[in-house]
Formats: sequence, structure tokens, C-alpha cells
Amino acid sequence: MVDHYKKEKERGNKRGESRSLSVWLIIAVVVVSFAGGFVLDRYAGTHFGTWFSSMSRMKNIFLSTALGHTPHFYFLEVEKNGKDYRLVQGDTFELSYRDEFVIKKVSSDSLFERGITVDIEGMGTDDDFKKVLDGRELIDKVITEKKKSDEKRYNIQVKYHDKIIATIPVNITITPQDWLRLARGSKSKASQIRYLKRASDMKQDDVNTRKMLAKLYVSSGKITNGISEYKKILELDPKDVSALIGLSGAYMSIKDYGKAIQSYRKVIRLTPDDYVPYMNIAYAYSRMGKWARAVANYKVALKLKPDNIEIRYRLAEAYGKTGEVSHAVTEYQHVLKRVPNDINVMSALADTYLKTGTYDEAIELYKRILQRQPKNATAYANIGLAAGAKGEWKREIDNYEKAISINPKDPVIYFNLAVAYEKKKNYAKAVKAYEKVISLKPDDTDAMFRLADYYGKRKSYKKAVDLYKKILEITPQSATAHAHLGFAYGELKNYKNAASSYEKAIQYGVKDKQIHYVLAVVYDKIGKTEKAISEYEKYESLNPSTDVLTRLAEHYLKKKEYDKAIDAYKKMIQRDLKNAGLYSSLAYAYGQKGDIGNEIKNYKTSLRYDSEDDAVYLNLAEAYEKKKMFEEALRAYTNAYQLNPDTEKAARKIPEMKIKILRQKHQKK
Repeated sequence: MVDHYKKEKERGNKRGESRSLSVWLIIAVVVVSFAGGFVLDRYAGTHFGTWFSSMSRMKNIFLSTALGHTPHFYFLEVEKNGKDYRLVQGDTFELSYRDEFVIKKVSSDSLFERGITVDIEGMGTDDDFKKVLDGRELIDKVITEKKKSDEKRYNIQVKYHDKIIATIPVNITITPQDWLRLARGSKSKASQIRYLKRASDMKQDDVNTRKMLAKLYVSSGKITNGISEYKKILELDPKDVSALIGLSGAYMSIKDYGKAIQSYRKVIRLTPDDYVPYMNIAYAYSRMGKWARAVANYKVALKLKPDNIEIRYRLAEAYGKTGEVSHAVTEYQHVLKRVPNDINVMSALADTYLKTGTYDEAIELYKRILQRQPKNATAYANIGLAAGAKGEWKREIDNYEKAISINPKDPVIYFNLAVAYEKKKNYAKAVKAYEKVISLKPDDTDAMFRLADYYGKRKSYKKAVDLYKKILEITPQSATAHAHLGFAYGELKNYKNAASSYEKAIQYGVKDKQIHYVLAVVYDKIGKTEKAISEYEKYESLNPSTDVLTRLAEHYLKKKEYDKAIDAYKKMIQRDLKNAGLYSSLAYAYGQKGDIGNEIKNYKTSLRYDSEDDAVYLNLAEAYEKKKMFEEALRAYTNAYQLNPDTEKAARKIPEMKIKILRQKHQKK
């Protein structure tokens, strides 16, 4: 055991001595090299060029390795896309997204590259030395961080034990393809738009990129931006059909139908055999309410594509809007032959039959619909409408009730049922149906009007007032509601509120001329005579009547507005040329004015149509007397007395006139 241990120890001592000798040998070589390099570098370096430089580098290696000095950096050896490059301090590393590279070697004073690391900022790891890297990683980082392509903020940093010994800038080249690549890879529309915008800014004549950007703008709701991009494309190529179509669609989406039509017209000039632009133009016209033009364009589209049932269906719809119902029926029938089980087509045709009064055909189609859709409440309701139009009241009500059993929350069906009950004079059920409409649709003013009118006819004016008030809460400017409310207030003798309601009805443009008459009556009731007369005058100007003219004439006489009174009587005479009383009244007005000649003339005309009126003779006699026509006055007084011997004035005036005649003759002599 002891001997064996001694032998092993001896062998170990020999190995240790051998290793120590090697280390000392290396140190000696380094020292000699350092010393020699130092001396040669100091005193003879300029004479021996490269050899002396190598010796100087050996000195630097010794200082770095033995004494821990920071090593000098000489160059990087880089392989990029299969080619080798050498980068020294002051160089720039050019990088694009297509580049794949690896830093293979770092030349420095560090022996065997000990303690050396390489960090490429913005990509890879903390040590990218001898690792294969892709330029796309750094390019994507620059783009996503919104850095500008000319900002050289990324570098290759060579480090020795975390101390930077060299920095080589990385020059990043961003191309339009980078932005396009990121746009395709992004799921965010906002990011896609941003990337495509950068790409189009870099290459403004890239039509395809602009199309992608325009389409994305439109799909994300930024229609104005999309339109702007399409216009830029068309500036580059005015005949770009896809851009024109995209622009047209953008205008359609913002309902600028006029510009959409103009754009589609340009498409037609480039592709005259394409039916789609005509179809879209027709649709645009339909949205503008120009149905005749819609028809014209649908017809052209159908001529280009005669087997397209959608065009024919839209054409039928447009015919219906222009009132060309027979053409609409023809087109719907044609479509129905192609798709005999299509519910929408059957419904459209049945509805058209209903509008045209072809009730039996409508009912048959609605029955076909019910065979396929037994729970179609609308079909039952429309059968009810058709039956009602035919006078089949029981069938009408039965179908409405079936519709309600399927859809008990449809206020329209309840409304039609209520109207049907009214026609049958079943008012109790009608009232309940109208009330149901209002409970389902509290803002249904039609139902409220019908119910309020019913209460008015039943003289339940308080209930009517409440309903008209609710209507006015919903539609405060409803002239009709204000007028009806005024009537209800009037019947309740609430004349002040009646006047206020009638005034609002006129303010909001009521079309019933009678409103001025009823307002005048109400004004009379509350003592507003002048306002009453004003309304009577308005009514008379719109709808002359003897009753109103008489009221006006009497008022004018009281106010001593004789010319107005005369005009009123003349208007009445025009309506009744042989009315003796009107001539008598006109004569009286002339008399009050002092126009005795016309007074006499009209009394005489009055007597022509009624020669038995003693009062007129008496008035005529007085007029003659004013004119000192005593003989004529005597005859008139005599006629008055003969017609009515109880006329004291006539009896007294007869002898008086005789005396005046004698005096008048004596004065002449």
C-alpha cells in the first residue's frame, strides 16, 4: 500500500513539474516577445513595416492577456447572404429585410476571442456572436416602433467583459415591400391602414397598394379617405375600371347617389356590355325616388342579362313605384315561374294584386304562402284586407283574429281589426282593439285619432280631450289634432281653450277653411268681437257665404264702415240676384252713407221683386223726402199706408206731403 502510494506521488510530482515548465516557457516567450516588440516598436518600427506591426500586436496581446488591459478591436468578419464582409471601426453595416447574416469572427487583442461578445441592438440576444440572424427582425422592430428609416439608432456593439470596445452603426433600409408585408400580416385594420399609407407614400405611383388602401378605408368606415385614394388612382389612370367601381361603391355607401351615378356612367363607357353598372345606377335612382329612371336602367340591365331574376324582381318593384302595376305584375309572374316556391316573390306579387284590387288572386297567393308557412301572420292579415275590400266582413275579421293568435303583439293587425269592427258598427270591440293598439304602441297617433273621434261622436268630450292631448305630446305641431281639440273644448263650453287650440291649428297650417268660422264663433262667445270679425273676413275670402256676409255687414253698419257694408251686400246680391231683402239692406247702407240716389235706386229694385213690403215703401218715401221729391214721397207713403193702414207714420206723412207739394208749387210761381 505504502509503496504504491509513493510511486503515484512521484509520478504526480513529475507531471506537475512538466506542467510548470510549460507555463513558464509560455510566459518566457510572451515576455521575450513583449520586450522585443516593445524595443522594435519603439526604435525600429518605421523601418520594418508589417513585421514590426505584428510584434507590436503581440505586445498588445500580452498586455491584454497577462496584465488585463482592454484589448484593441481590429475588425469584424461578417457573412451576409453567402458573401463575406470585413467591417472596421467607422464602417456602416447595411441591412434590409431580405438579408440573412452571421458575425463569424471578431479580430482583437483578446487571445482566442476570450471575453468577447457581440450585441446587435434591437434583435437577437445579449450575445449574437456566431449566431445566424434575419434582417427582417430588426426591420419589423423599427417599423412597429415607428422609427424613421434614416435614424441610425441601432448599432453592432463589440464588448470585452461588458465593456464596449467597438461600435459599428447599422444602416436600416425600409422598402415599400416591408410596409406591405406588415400590412398583410396584421389583423388590425388601423395598423393595416397605417402600413399601407407608408408604403404608398414611399411609392406614390403604386396603383395596387393604393387600391388596397382605398378598399381598406372604405371597409373600415373612412369613406372620405377611400374616395380620395380612388381619385388619386384615377389621376394616374382614368380608365382603371376597378378603381371606378370602387369609387362608385364608396359614393353609394355615403348615399351620394348623384356622384355614384356619374362614376358608374364612366364604367359603362369602358365596359358597355356589363349589366352590373346599369343595375347599380337603377338602384341609386330608386334611392333618390326617381323610379322612372330606375325602370329605364333596370330594363337595359335586363336586356344585357335577360336570365337574371334579381334584375327582373327589382324592375317589378320599380314598376310598382311608378304606378305601372300591370307591368309589375307581369315581371313578378315571370320571376315566380323561375322560382315558384320563393316566399318573397309570392309575397311581392300578392301585395301587388292587393294594391290593384285583384283580390281573389291575392288571396290565392297568400294561401300558398300559408301552405309553406302556416304561422305567417302577415299572410292572414292580408287575406283579411282583401276580404274586407270584397265586403266579406266575417272572413276579414276571422283572418285578422287568426293573425293576432299567431302574432298577438302586432299593433297594425289590431288596428285593421278595429277598423273592421267599426265598419260592422261593433263599436265596443272596436274601442277595445284601438286601446290594444295604443297599449302595444303608445305613440300610435292614428289609433288615438280614431278612438278620440269615436268619443267625440258619442259626446264623451272629456275622453276625447285627453286623447287629443296625448297626440299633441307626441306631435305638438299637428294642426289636425289642435283643431279637433278646439272642437272638443268648444262642446265643453271651454271657449278660452277652444280659441287657443284653434289658433294653434291655424298657426301649424290647418287646411280646413271652416277653422276660421268656428274660431270667429268662439271669439264671439268670449267677447273678442274684433278678432271674430277678422276671422269671419278670412273665412269669407276663402269661402263666401250669405250667413257670414250678413254678420259682417251688420257689424260694418254698427261701426259705420258703410263702404264695407255695401261691398258685403253686393256680394250677397251676386249670390242671390232676386232677393228683395238684400236690395233693401243695400239701400239702407247707401242711405246711412248719404248716397240718397243709390238708396232710392235699390229700394225701387227691392220693390220690383217684392211689391208688398210696406216697410220698403216707407223707407223709399223717406228717401224721396230727403231729396225733396215730395210727389214721389207721397205716392210711396200712400202705398205703404194702403198695404198697412196701421202704419201711423205713413198716415201722418200723407197730408204733410200734400202741404209740402202745394208750398213747393207756390215757391216756383
